[in-house]
Amino acid sequence: MNIQLKDITAENFNECVSLKSYDTKERLLFEEHVASNAFSLAQAKVEVEWLPKAIYYNETMVGFAMYGLDKKQGFYFITRLMIDYKHQGKGIGKQAMLKIIEVMKGFPCKEIYTSFVSSNEGAKKLYTSLGFEYTGGVTNEGEPLYCLRFEKG
Repeated sequence: MNIQLKDITAENFNECVSLKSYDTKERLLFEEHVASNAFSLAQAKVEVEWLPKAIYYNETMVGFAMYGLDKKQGFYFITRLMIDYKHQGKGIGKQAMLKIIEVMKGFPCKEIYTSFVSSNEGAKKLYTSLGFEYTGGVTNEGEPLYCLRFEKG
């Protein structure tokens, strides 16, 4: 599967902020399980440690991710992963996560954290299938905190 992470630019900005995790005509600041891409891009502008990326499958933008050093919590974190509703159920989210993990293993860390809205069973299944384990803790937003530990090679 040809998954790529690309920068958000003036050329792909509108396409990125138009992606939605479920079929609705509304443009919401926060969807049921994830912040909107527009909100995330604004956050990355003021919290420059976050790296926002468009997820492409072949040459089609299919999702959005944001990751980096969470300065508030003091660890490397995947804070956003969303796949547009038209492209869900095809294994793209898992392949995108694998790509993000591959990139983050190049960061100065031996563990990567993530979280999700506790009612999002799909996210829980995805993250645990990739080796993330529940830490017993929660984020500042009250979401269950998961960690993937790995050896530096």
